[in-house]
Amino acid sequence: MTDDLKYINKSLEKSFKILEILSKSIFPLKAANISRKAVISRTTTFRLLSVLCQLGYIHKNPKTNTYIVGHKAFQFGETSDYLQSISETSKEILEDISNQTNLITYLAMLEGSQVVHSDKISSNNSDISHRTFRMRLDAHCCALGKVMLAYRPENEISSIYKSYNYYPHTNNTIINAQALKKELSRIRSQGYALNHGEAFDNVYGIGVAILDHERRSFAGISLSGSRNIMNPKTTKDYVTLLQTASIKISKLIVDN
Repeated sequence: MTDDLKYINKSLEKSFKILEILSKSIFPLKAANISRKAVISRTTTFRLLSVLCQLGYIHKNPKTNTYIVGHKAFQFGETSDYLQSISETSKEILEDISNQTNLITYLAMLEGSQVVHSDKISSNNSDISHRTFRMRLDAHCCALGKVMLAYRPENEISSIYKSYNYYPHTNNTIINAQALKKELSRIRSQGYALNHGEAFDNVYGIGVAILDHERRSFAGISLSGSRNIMNPKTTKDYVTLLQTASIKISKLIVDN
């Protein structure tokens, strides 16, 4: 036995195995599935899941008894593989939206309290420009972030924003937990989120979540433009377009 191997802690090793399994799945998993994939007894799996939940590295949805990676785990890296996969799958659908609207279309995922943008597609020119990038933005101040938060379990939201400092990017930014909770409730009710110049002055947007079979968001898409473009007369049509696209993307990813 080498000096390194003798220091291995079995519980720690199993905990990391559980984290690796959850990190490779963009969809929630039940304890039985985790136990089987990790080749760990159910009793040990439940015990380690409980500890990891208490530490904030994973989250449990009590309604479905499923587990997902928590926001703390994202401190160790990005979900770049998932972003790339979703980006490639969604490319033609997002390009079609930009073609129809002549607006910038975004694709992103949620990492803790931040949105990680994967794609930014614009059709300002005759040839659609498409590029993959990694722009981060606070979730509480943009349509994409708010709509993805709205379709996450309440205990996950509570954990993310437990000791959060709401930075006021503009005069329209949400600046406290009570206002955010009210906004997320409104979003769940109407099925989409609006950005009223909350991240940047004079930049407005509409966001729709991409959901799995449990109606939990695993990504989101949005349209961005000026206030003149994002007006009540056009909002309904844009929302319908985004929701149709989100359903298509979800079927391509979730059903495969």
